[in-house]
Amino acid sequence: MDYDVVIIGAGPAGTAAAHRLATHGLDVLLVDRTAFPRPKPCAGGLTLKSLALLPYSIASVLQRSTNDMTIGLRTGNGDFESQFSNGETICTFAVRQAFDQLNFKQATSIGADFRIAKAISEISVDEGGVRILADGKTIRTRYLIGADGANGVVRRLCAAEVPFFRGFALEGIVPYAQGIPAPHAEIYFGVVDHGYGWLFPKGDHFNVGIYTCDANVSLSKSRLRSYCRERLGTEHIEHMVGYPIGFGGDRYRPASGQVVLVGDAGGFAEPLLGEGLHNALKTGQEAAQAIVDIEAAGLPPHSLAAHFDNRIRHIRTDVRRCRRIAFRLFYPNLVRAGRRALDLPIAKPALLNGFAAGKTMREITNTFLWSALYKPARPQSLVEFEEHPHTLAA
Repeated sequence: MDYDVVIIGAGPAGTAAAHRLATHGLDVLLVDRTAFPRPKPCAGGLTLKSLALLPYSIASVLQRSTNDMTIGLRTGNGDFESQFSNGETICTFAVRQAFDQLNFKQATSIGADFRIAKAISEISVDEGGVRILADGKTIRTRYLIGADGANGVVRRLCAAEVPFFRGFALEGIVPYAQGIPAPHAEIYFGVVDHGYGWLFPKGDHFNVGIYTCDANVSLSKSRLRSYCRERLGTEHIEHMVGYPIGFGGDRYRPASGQVVLVGDAGGFAEPLLGEGLHNALKTGQEAAQAIVDIEAAGLPPHSLAAHFDNRIRHIRTDVRRCRRIAFRLFYPNLVRAGRRALDLPIAKPALLNGFAAGKTMREITNTFLWSALYKPARPQSLVEFEEHPHTLAA
């Protein structure tokens, strides 16, 4: 075999898997279409539950943190908004390119190899292992992890029958300038159907965008400019780009014993907010740990599917909870459900305390009556960032 494990896709899910595998001494190859650093569209909001998963500090790429956020609601009778704040940090913000580059360096510095492959044309699996044809050259491995996003080739070649659907986001950059409001985070539901608009403050700019979990909703640059004009008083948006978000992970079951999908490739983003970084990191780590456990026990490689399936049950359950809230409760009844979420005395503290404690949505909704007892999370990255705050250039 060329490698113990090949990981296609060197984003957060892929590098999280590579880091854990290399830490345990396995021969790992990361494959991506481009060299690093590389631009990557993403809102760049990093929740505390995401920071808590990282085995190293990313304080050097954090640009802002916030303990308050404006949550708005667009209705047929006008807008309604509420300030969410409890004094504890609820979210941090980074530029995705810098975040990915740091993760890539961490994985490769401890032994993961890296190769650029512009085209992967074939993946075959048998009892002898996995054979990958990349740019006309064959790579052999015992295990394959597909971490190549919502349009990933691994799912197309190996798991096309896996339940999967997409949401979409369109985003851009608005530099801070005279006349633009002071940096402040906001999410405004109802700006688009089955979705919201956002403003996330970074070092020297806002990341502004619109999101929908409904693939039938069209997102346009004109709609993004309109939202930006309403909220920031300008239509000047730089680097506008759209991208798909992978959903359906709550129904994912590995179709091949030695091949698993992680992150957006497996549909593990959650549809309610479109947040995918936490589950990308978590599924990447769980895939790696399943392989580590199999190797330690001397089990055959085809047992990976069952081990990974067992390790991600809690992730599937959380994604399922978010999907049901999004499609059965919240978005179909946005005015009523949204107002209740903003108005009910118990709702705001539960959400704020939950985000500050690094809880998943399932954990918050299961225990919201006891949310006052949540202990705020203090991941290493957040502690170091707050001790030595700094602002990086975008």
